[in-house]
Amino acid sequence: MTSTLIKTGLILITAVFISAGTFGQTLSFKLKEAQDYAVQNSYKVKNAQFDLEMARKQVKENLSYGFPQVSASVDYSYFIALPTSLIPAEFFPDGQPGEFIELQFGLKNNLTGGITLNQLIFDGRYFIGLQYAQIFEQLSMESLEKSEEDVKQTVTQTYYNILVGEEVLKILDSTLVILEKTRYETGEMFREGFVEKTDYDQFTLTVTDIQNSINSVQRQNEIGYKLLNYQMGIDLDQQVILTETLDELIGKASVGALVDQQFNVEQHIDYRLIASQEKMKVLSLKNERAAYYPSLKGFLFLQENAQRNEFNFLAPDEPWFLTSSTGISMQIPILSSGLHKSRVSQAKLDLEKVQNIKKQVAEGLNLSITQSRSEFRTAMENYMREKQNVDLSLEIYKKTLTKYNEGAATSAELTQQHNQFLDSERKYFQMVFSLLDSKNRLDKALGNY
Repeated sequence: MTSTLIKTGLILITAVFISAGTFGQTLSFKLKEAQDYAVQNSYKVKNAQFDLEMARKQVKENLSYGFPQVSASVDYSYFIALPTSLIPAEFFPDGQPGEFIELQFGLKNNLTGGITLNQLIFDGRYFIGLQYAQIFEQLSMESLEKSEEDVKQTVTQTYYNILVGEEVLKILDSTLVILEKTRYETGEMFREGFVEKTDYDQFTLTVTDIQNSINSVQRQNEIGYKLLNYQMGIDLDQQVILTETLDELIGKASVGALVDQQFNVEQHIDYRLIASQEKMKVLSLKNERAAYYPSLKGFLFLQENAQRNEFNFLAPDEPWFLTSSTGISMQIPILSSGLHKSRVSQAKLDLEKVQNIKKQVAEGLNLSITQSRSEFRTAMENYMREKQNVDLSLEIYKKTLTKYNEGAATSAELTQQHNQFLDSERKYFQMVFSLLDSKNRLDKALGNY
């Protein structure tokens, strides 16, 4: 018995550790993997997928109006007092003209059951509605595509932000190590009387500034990771590792490929969306005009009625009375007092407005391409320049540090060169982010997502 309990306990403990290990597993993503994961799991894309599914259901709903519609009804009534009819007395023997005889017809218990079939034969709005629903489904598919592109762009932006922040942390950490070493050595020299206390204090201030910068960047990166998790549809506390480096991403930022890539405005998702809206407005105009046309429906009606003094409708020997009819119903609009004309005019204006927006979107996309390509070229040029500057400032700082250790440079000179190096690093990473950001926006403008 004891052995069984021990085995059971060990199994439970093992299961707990396995589940805890699974929950604590980190997720690793390259940029493309992060984009694909977000497309599958982000809230925005899921909502767009719901919209698409609802649009497909609406297509089926509109289609069903043209199929036979069958309905059934059952009505029971009990006459507390039977209805009374007045019959002229002269209809009966010995009746006097001008007098009426009161008669009650019917029985107290009445049950009526019927079934009705309606079939649409012709209605111009129905066929237009089918086309409208199909275009609406297409529009929903394009909205889903746009949501996926937007999610990829935002995930890319956040991915870049985090990587830049991590590289900045590496530079700040390495700089802090060097400065703390220099501050320590300066403190030793101060105690030996070789330098003044202000030299040591200057390095203390610089170390404190670097530590504050590190803390600030760490907090920004923590928020960045949570934002990335949110955009990808991952639990905010789930640990995520980015496996692609800035150098790898910068290496993919080919100027020639992006600048020379052909652009077809009609294939861009924003243009296709407005083009689909234009089609819907055309159908809306046709739908309003179809209000002038007649509609035709057919029907078939079957009904059985039973009347009883007692509630015994299931008795097999009691009679039921059948009523049935079939026919065609035509609705012909004659006079709407200007209602239809006004709605047609509004639909025309709505269509013209969308067509005007369509032209605006086309021109805006072409302008965006030109602007994005120019910004990308500029960002690449600035990046190359700042890359050279940061290498040069680092070399100057290293030489000045060597001179300071040899006593050939003052602490003020070393601090000045250190600040110059940090400033060039700051500008460099600004240009790195600007380069990747401009590439991200150009990819979006070209429809590469």
